[in-house]
Amino acid sequence: MADARRTVRARMDAQRAFELQPVRSRSWRWSMALVWTVLAAGAGAGAVAWIHHVNDAGRCPVLAPDALQIRLTNAELALEQERAARDALQKSASAAQAQAATLQAEVLFLRGHGGREGSH
Repeated sequence: MADARRTVRARMDAQRAFELQPVRSRSWRWSMALVWTVLAAGAGAGAVAWIHHVNDAGRCPVLAPDALQIRLTNAELALEQERAARDALQKSASAAQAQAATLQAEVLFLRGHGGREGSH
Protein backbone atom coordinates (compact mmCIF):
# COMPACT_ATOMS: atom_id res chain seq x y z
CA MET A 1 0.00 0.00 0.00
CA ALA A 2 1.12 3.49 -0.66
CA ASP A 3 2.57 5.55 2.07
CA ALA A 4 -0.06 8.02 3.21
CA ARG A 5 2.52 10.30 4.67
CA ARG A 6 3.81 12.88 2.34
CA THR A 7 7.06 14.60 2.83
CA VAL A 8 7.28 18.35 2.92
CA ARG A 9 9.21 18.44 -0.36
CA ALA A 10 6.69 16.28 -2.14
CA ARG A 11 3.86 18.53 -1.00
CA MET A 12 5.74 21.65 -2.17
CA ASP A 13 6.45 20.11 -5.59
CA ALA A 14 2.83 19.15 -6.02
CA GLN A 15 1.46 22.56 -5.08
CA ARG A 16 3.71 24.92 -7.00
CA ALA A 17 3.27 25.79 -10.67
CA PHE A 18 5.81 24.26 -12.99
CA GLU A 19 7.60 26.57 -15.45
CA LEU A 20 10.22 26.04 -18.07
CA GLN A 21 13.55 27.22 -16.80
CA PRO A 22 16.06 28.75 -19.24
CA VAL A 23 19.10 26.66 -19.96
CA ARG A 24 21.51 29.59 -20.02
CA SER A 25 21.87 32.33 -17.46
CA ARG A 26 20.37 35.80 -17.82
CA SER A 27 23.81 37.47 -18.08
CA TRP A 28 24.79 35.13 -20.93
CA ARG A 29 21.56 35.96 -22.81
CA TRP A 30 22.07 39.71 -22.30
CA SER A 31 25.68 39.50 -23.46
CA MET A 32 24.63 37.61 -26.61
CA ALA A 33 21.96 40.22 -27.33
CA LEU A 34 24.58 42.94 -26.90
CA VAL A 35 27.01 41.12 -29.21
CA TRP A 36 24.35 40.76 -31.92
CA THR A 37 23.42 44.43 -31.57
CA VAL A 38 27.05 45.51 -31.94
CA LEU A 39 27.51 43.25 -34.97
CA ALA A 40 24.37 44.59 -36.64
CA ALA A 41 25.41 48.20 -35.97
CA GLY A 42 28.89 47.51 -37.34
CA ALA A 43 27.48 45.89 -40.47
CA GLY A 44 25.15 48.84 -41.02
CA ALA A 45 27.95 51.35 -40.53
CA GLY A 46 30.17 49.39 -42.91
CA ALA A 47 27.46 49.30 -45.56
CA VAL A 48 26.89 53.05 -45.29
CA ALA A 49 30.64 53.74 -45.46
CA TRP A 50 30.97 51.49 -48.51
CA ILE A 51 28.07 53.21 -50.29
CA HIS A 52 29.58 56.63 -49.62
CA HIS A 53 33.03 55.42 -50.70
CA VAL A 54 31.64 54.17 -54.02
CA ASN A 55 30.21 57.64 -54.75
CA ASP A 56 33.50 59.44 -53.98
CA ALA A 57 34.50 59.46 -57.66
CA GLY A 58 31.80 61.99 -58.52
CA ARG A 59 32.72 64.39 -55.76
CA CYS A 60 35.36 67.08 -55.71
CA PRO A 61 38.62 66.13 -54.05
CA VAL A 62 39.09 67.40 -50.54
CA LEU A 63 41.81 70.03 -50.38
CA ALA A 64 43.38 71.84 -47.50
CA PRO A 65 42.12 75.42 -47.14
CA ASP A 66 45.57 76.81 -47.92
CA ALA A 67 45.87 74.81 -51.14
CA LEU A 68 42.36 75.85 -52.14
CA GLN A 69 43.22 79.50 -51.49
CA ILE A 70 46.39 79.20 -53.59
CA ARG A 71 44.46 77.66 -56.48
CA LEU A 72 41.80 80.37 -56.24
CA THR A 73 44.45 83.10 -56.24
CA ASN A 74 46.18 81.55 -59.27
CA ALA A 75 42.86 81.35 -61.12
CA GLU A 76 42.08 85.00 -60.34
CA LEU A 77 45.56 86.02 -61.54
CA ALA A 78 45.14 84.10 -64.79
CA LEU A 79 41.73 85.69 -65.32
CA GLU A 80 43.15 89.18 -64.73
CA GLN A 81 45.99 88.49 -67.20
CA GLU A 82 43.47 87.34 -69.79
CA ARG A 83 41.41 90.51 -69.28
CA ALA A 84 44.53 92.68 -69.68
CA ALA A 85 45.56 90.85 -72.85
CA ARG A 86 42.04 91.20 -74.26
CA ASP A 87 41.99 94.94 -73.47
CA ALA A 88 45.42 95.44 -75.09
CA LEU A 89 44.28 93.55 -78.17
CA GLN A 90 41.09 95.61 -78.34
CA LYS A 91 43.08 98.87 -78.09
CA SER A 92 45.48 97.67 -80.77
CA ALA A 93 42.59 96.70 -83.05
CA SER A 94 40.89 100.06 -82.48
CA ALA A 95 44.13 101.90 -83.28
CA ALA A 96 44.67 99.82 -86.41
CA GLN A 97 41.09 100.47 -87.52
CA ALA A 98 41.54 104.22 -86.97
CA GLN A 99 44.81 104.16 -88.91
CA ALA A 100 43.16 102.20 -91.73
CA ALA A 101 40.33 104.75 -91.88
CA THR A 102 42.89 107.61 -92.03
CA LEU A 103 44.85 105.88 -94.79
CA GLN A 104 41.65 105.19 -96.69
CA ALA A 105 40.73 108.89 -96.48
CA GLU A 106 44.22 109.88 -97.71
CA VAL A 107 44.03 107.44 -100.61
CA LEU A 108 40.66 108.84 -101.63
CA PHE A 109 42.03 112.38 -101.35
CA LEU A 110 45.10 111.57 -103.41
CA ARG A 111 43.09 109.77 -106.04
CA GLY A 112 40.77 112.73 -106.30
CA HIS A 113 43.64 115.24 -106.67
CA GLY A 114 45.85 113.02 -108.77
CA GLY A 115 43.35 112.82 -111.61
CA ARG A 116 43.08 116.62 -111.88
CA GLU A 117 46.80 117.28 -111.88
CA GLY A 118 47.44 114.74 -114.61
CA SER A 119 44.85 116.29 -116.90
CA HIS A 120 46.38 119.87 -116.82
